[in-house]
Amino acid sequence: MSRYASYWLGVMAFSLLLSASASAVTLARQHGAFGIVTYDPPPVKETQTTPVPVPYAWLDAHVPDVVHDYEAYEAAAKATAANGRPVWECYVAGLDPTSETSKFTAFILLSNSIPYITWSPNLNTNGIERIYTVLGTTNLTDSVEWAPTNSAHRFFKVKVEMP
Repeated sequence: MSRYASYWLGVMAFSLLLSASASAVTLARQHGAFGIVTYDPPPVKETQTTPVPVPYAWLDAHVPDVVHDYEAYEAAAKATAANGRPVWECYVAGLDPTSETSKFTAFILLSNSIPYITWSPNLNTNGIERIYTVLGTTNLTDSVEWAPTNSAHRFFKVKVEMP
């Protein structure tokens, strides 16, 4: 047997090893293969191209008529929700992407005459951890960046992140 024919049989046996059929296993053993190499990738259960992975189960529950397909899930997560935000942002903030009135809101409240900032919805009670950061600025006309709050700030916003 020529060196070329031996190499070709080796490639043929290796390519057959990638299949899971019983005949491939038998043929591979006849040509001296040591074992079967298979790779089953883990099932994809969340988006892969959004800034934050969005679980398919959440999209199924919150996006009407989403097709159970990789491209459809990715497109649904990037689509604009009824409230004007991308659907993946609705997932992070805990909003309903089908409702125009579903908004993330920060409030200034008083406790013993001391103002404090809170927000709604606060999602750290449902087992999915979010990181909330209160940012402030002294005015809205300057191009000053929002920064962690201090007593000079009069305008506030809350940044929501997922670790």
